[in-house]
Amino acid sequence: MSTIDKVLVFDIWGDYAHFRRGYTTTSPLTYPFPTRTALSGMMAAILGLPRDSYYELFGKDKSAFAIQIINPIKKIRIIQNLIDTKHGYTPWEIQIKGQAPRTQISFEYVKNPKYRVYVWSKECFNELKSLIEEHKSKYTLYLGISECISNFEYIGVGNVERKIANGVEIEISTIIKNEGVIEIKPEEGKKYGKIKMPGFMNKKRVVQEFIEVIYEENGKTIKITRGEYYKIKNLNENVNVSFF
Repeated sequence: MSTIDKVLVFDIWGDYAHFRRGYTTTSPLTYPFPTRTALSGMMAAILGLPRDSYYELFGKDKSAFAIQIINPIKKIRIIQNLIDTKHGYTPWEIQIKGQAPRTQISFEYVKNPKYRVYVWSKECFNELKSLIEEHKSKYTLYLGISECISNFEYIGVGNVERKIANGVEIEISTIIKNEGVIEIKPEEGKKYGKIKMPGFMNKKRVVQEFIEVIYEENGKTIKITRGEYYKIKNLNENVNVSFF
């Protein structure tokens, strides 16, 4: 990967978010924050790129992301009416067959989500910056599914410097990629989580790599004593580029 010398920083939020866990079917569950694949899709929506055309543009060697939880993670379940496609694809077609036209499914959502996104792109950094700074998006931006429309706000461009924690306590603002030599110092009063998420997909939408991350559910910092991190000098923050 090319040297990461700067990151584009912006906030994104909405009333609800649903980043579906692919292994759930009848009762869809959500990840607590966007996956790397979801973040890539958001960037593609801002740029106006066609569906499934951007996986290489935001591939491992051409982009990096980090994400900070701002609002505490709160999940709720909402019962939704869906068309029962086992018996047809329109309500009237299903009713003719004597079946109930809809089926009720319980969806899990993140309530009042807000995140800070840090993104580096080798090929489209300046275009992304220009659009986000002007609060423009070619396609409607949403948090996971189209029903969860979101808003966003430009924060700035951070000048970053790669650093190594080696026995010194460092406060990290973002979720942390659980890979390599990383040592976390747990603190009282903080609620930690660990989850494995999709990292990279090919053009057939098949996941090629999963990423395991550690996070603090209320958006508090995570203290590390060993591992790689990036210092954003002009924003006075330390981040872990979680989604290489």
